[in-house]
Parts: sequence; structure tokens; C-alpha cells
Amino acid sequence: MKSIVSLIFGGSLITASLFAQNMANNRPRILDEVSVVTSTAEDMVTDISTRELSVMENSMNDYSSAIWSRDIYRQISDVEGNETFFYPRESNDRNVNLFSLLINLLRTNTINAYKYEAQPELSALLTAKETLKEAAIPFTEASDKTLNVKKENIPSGKITHYLVKERWYFDSKTSKGDIRVTHICPVLSEKNKYFPLFWVRFDDVSVYLARAASPVSVANVAPALTNVPMFDIIRNRWYRGCIYQVGMRQLSAHFPEMEALIDERKRIENELDYIQSRFYAAERRR
Repeated sequence: MKSIVSLIFGGSLITASLFAQNMANNRPRILDEVSVVTSTAEDMVTDISTRELSVMENSMNDYSSAIWSRDIYRQISDVEGNETFFYPRESNDRNVNLFSLLINLLRTNTINAYKYEAQPELSALLTAKETLKEAAIPFTEASDKTLNVKKENIPSGKITHYLVKERWYFDSKTSKGDIRVTHICPVLSEKNKYFPLFWVRFDDVSVYLARAASPVSVANVAPALTNVPMFDIIRNRWYRGCIYQVGMRQLSAHFPEMEALIDERKRIENELDYIQSRFYAAERRR
């Protein structure tokens, strides 16, 4: 495992309250969980029909006609508002743990993982074995080449952050601006060190997240939502995340002092607020 540059995390945690404006008034809460587990929700989530795959493939991100775009990278911490990424700690009969779902999709070669790099588009494809080794997860190989992993060996409790890449863009074909999550990366914490494990494309996991109910209800979204799919939570950016990188520019490298880093994050958030308002204005004019 490769340790992430400490500048990203060494001081970022105290600014986790800096988050996308569309989360400003959303205050999720954990729902009651069933204590006795007979089977996991992952069985249902991963049992995808050909029709579901086809529908989701037709809705995948397409930036070919974008005339403007900006890539925003956020650090998602285990704080109130981000429960969808971290809870339940283990998949149960009602809800799915995100990291466990990713590992089980990867070990069966259902989705691809990419080596952690600052920009996921430049990352090399990892095999299922390489991905599990990167996460230090023991496995055995079955006759069909899928990898078997014991539930207790998936270190979901050690995933303390996720990195999320957002693409803000304006599409000339639709004359509409939009914001899409393109990649997510789980970050494992071990002895006060942080290890970003791998990138996965959000498009690749969308169809499974659309079947997985989030363990939170979202307030101030009319009406208050319960059993919201994890896909909706992430797609609509109902999470809290502080910006650590814009394009290829890692903020902590340019703003080593925490006060200056916080000010720069606030400046970027205000700029993004303005951009989003222009998106809405263009939509209303259509």
C-alpha cells in the first residue's frame, strides 16, 4: 500500500465542515438497524438483471460535448452527513457497507479498480488479486478464477475517508451545466497513517448503488426521504467534503499554512456557488 501525501490529511480533518452547498441544510440521521443478521443485502444488490444494466449504461456520464469543465477533488470524512459512505460497519440484511460492496464486486471481476494516482484517468488498471493485496485482504482463489474473501477479513472499520472526484461541466449539446461524481477512492487508516487504496469509476458501481438503500434519512429534502438509494446520495452530492485538489493543483502544496488553506477552500466554494447559480440560470432560460 502506498501512503498518501500527508499534506492532504495532516490538517484537513479539522475543516471537514467545508462542504458542497447543496448539503448545507441536510442533516441526516442513522435509522434503526436490525441486530440479528441472517443474510446480507449485498446478495440482492449484486443480483442485477440485463435490463437494469442496459438502463444504467444509457445514463452514464458523457463529456464529449462539454465546452467547459473543472475537476474538483473532495475528502469525505466519517462525520455527520456522510453516514452513507461508512455505515453500517458491516453489511447486514437491510443495508450495505460501501467498502464491502466494492471489495465483493472487485473480487468477482464484476468491476475494475485502478491504481491510486492523483488523477484517476492516468491510473493503471489493477487485477482483482492486486486490488486485494493493496488492501492487505487475504483471499483464496476458486476454480472459476474468482477470489474468496471472508467477511471478517474485509477491514471496513478501518476505512475512515473516501476521496471523491467531481466534474463540473457545461454541455453544448444540451446547453446545460451539471456536476457529476466520476470516481471514488476508499482510504484506509492504519496506525495514524492513511492509505488510499484504489479508484473505481462511479459509472461502474452506479447500478449496484441504485439497489442499495442508504442507512440515513435526508432532512430538508421535500418530503423527508427514507430508504434513499446510495446512488442518489452520491449522485446528488448529499455529503460533506472539503476540497483538497482542483484539477492537477493540490491545495496543501500551494497553501501550507492551515489558515491560508481554509481561506482558499472558502474562495473556491464561493466560486463554485456562483458557477452553480449560472447553471440554474441557464436551465431556467431554456
